[in-house]
Amino acid sequence: MKVILTQAVPGLGEAGAVKEVADGYARNYLLPRKLAMTATKGSMKQAQAQVDVYMRRAQKVTSAAQQAATAVEGKVVKIRARVGSENRLYGSVTAADVAEALNVQYGIDIDRRKIELGEAIHKLGSYAATADFGHGATGNFTVEVAPEVQGAHGKAGSVVESAAEPVTAEDSEPVQAEAVVDEAEAPAEDDNDSAEDEASAEEPAEG
Repeated sequence: MKVILTQAVPGLGEAGAVKEVADGYARNYLLPRKLAMTATKGSMKQAQAQVDVYMRRAQKVTSAAQQAATAVEGKVVKIRARVGSENRLYGSVTAADVAEALNVQYGIDIDRRKIELGEAIHKLGSYAATADFGHGATGNFTVEVAPEVQGAHGKAGSVVESAAEPVTAEDSEPVQAEAVVDEAEAPAEDDNDSAEDEASAEEPAEG
């Protein structure tokens, strides 16, 4: 059977190509999936129109993938993680952590399954990584793993940090300090009163 490919088919041809294929292959695979149309005089024009639409869509998708790859290329993604002895991490930095960091730090949204790490990340340091956006578009970047700082919040990839708030004069509670001073001075007055009472008790009663 002679067909016109409406989309690129690996091992067969590009969109718009006219191919002679087995009837079963055409009826059971190509035609049901709308990868091809039967090549007839009446369908040639219709098939070409569909091919044009497909080509425009493919070019748009390919262009978007290339732009995304360019946006990633050369970036340095910083991730903070908990560290034990010998700079070894508690656990590891995964592709999911890297994908989240790309989104947080650069606004680049990519599926974790399309991130390839050059090696497993179990220690501090810099690591090579690649983001594959499909259609032959890839971007190489660096993952830099640093120790978690005190006051950092969030899991690996978020790199959200917060410093401890400074203590102000209002936080020193001067009222409480004055209360302590008053309590220290109070017993002195009570001692004088007690002494006077004792002296009065020792004087003999008149008459």
